[in-house]
Amino acid sequence: MSIELSKSRPGKRWGTALLLSAALSFGATGLFGVTTAQADDRKTVTITDELGREVTLPVPIKAVYPDLWYQTEIVRAIGAGDTIVAVDQTADPRKNAANKDYFAEFADVPDAGKFDGPNWETIATSGAEVFFARRNSPWQDAEQKLKPFGIQVVVVSTWDPKVLRAQLPNIGTIFGKEKGAADLAELYDDIDKVLKDKLQGVKPKTVYFENNADFVTSLPGSGWNDTIVLGGGKNIFGDIKIANTGSASVHTYTVDPVEIIGRNPDVIIHNGVDGQASGYEPWDKKLLSDQSERIAGRAGWDAIKAVQDKNVFVFSNFFFSSLGKQVGALAVAKWLYPDRLADVDVDAYFARWLQAQGVKPRPIADYVYKLGS
Repeated sequence: MSIELSKSRPGKRWGTALLLSAALSFGATGLFGVTTAQADDRKTVTITDELGREVTLPVPIKAVYPDLWYQTEIVRAIGAGDTIVAVDQTADPRKNAANKDYFAEFADVPDAGKFDGPNWETIATSGAEVFFARRNSPWQDAEQKLKPFGIQVVVVSTWDPKVLRAQLPNIGTIFGKEKGAADLAELYDDIDKVLKDKLQGVKPKTVYFENNADFVTSLPGSGWNDTIVLGGGKNIFGDIKIANTGSASVHTYTVDPVEIIGRNPDVIIHNGVDGQASGYEPWDKKLLSDQSERIAGRAGWDAIKAVQDKNVFVFSNFFFSSLGKQVGALAVAKWLYPDRLADVDVDAYFARWLQAQGVKPRPIADYVYKLGS
């Protein structure tokens, strides 16, 4: 039996909704005879996702729910944006004015709400065949709650540069967009080659990365840490290890400001401006400038080498997380070693990414500010 809510009489509609809620709560197919698979001539393939889970799917899949805007961007960039049948609030153009134009095509797509606690009913009734998840998403809940509706879970953390590159062939296969995935892989590899060539033999500079809040950093296991390492830097808190890399703690870990001063980083890189949602539309430059001044003006921070040398960078995540943060890694390398990368045009690589998104390229200067510039 398929789900049909819109044409039901009011009483029947409420009854169906209650049954749907029960099915989601208990994960029981017996409560609700739901089938989403239709007889078709698609072949089936088995892919191994990021977590080593084997998932068998009919391909190409026709409908997907990506659980964060990073996931949405990758699906669109390979040419499969028309398969997106629901989004989370980060990819809803009605929720973020900075992305009103960037995600305009999803204005009429159902919004499943918060990525870390979505509205399961919205996803279940969206027609999705796949929940395209990150390892730090509620993917286990998705498995339990969406299985009765024939929705498979595929875990690929598209914010993780190495994971994204390794999984691009699988992503291309399940969407039937092998060429689009290969084009993204080529862009990734082009950046990777630049990083390896330009950073060969470099002595890593030390970096304090601050993630969208005062004294909150990121640790190994986070894509933020990866960008520092790929960009030729050394995370000053890279010695702190958390076993569960699916934990939010690897992305947002509070540290003692005195310890930051003591570790005396060469460069400070700060993600975000308080109260501002990142997006395609750039922030007022003064917001970035003021944020850099606040960081430099913290008590005792005038003793930090990064502040003394004015190597404090504040950026918008919109550009930095492009292509699994690979564009961000290239920017980090340029900031840390401007002489070595003097002939590298980061804008050219960012433009290729934005073209894959179907929007007009912008320079990364729109999204970053260096203290005192």
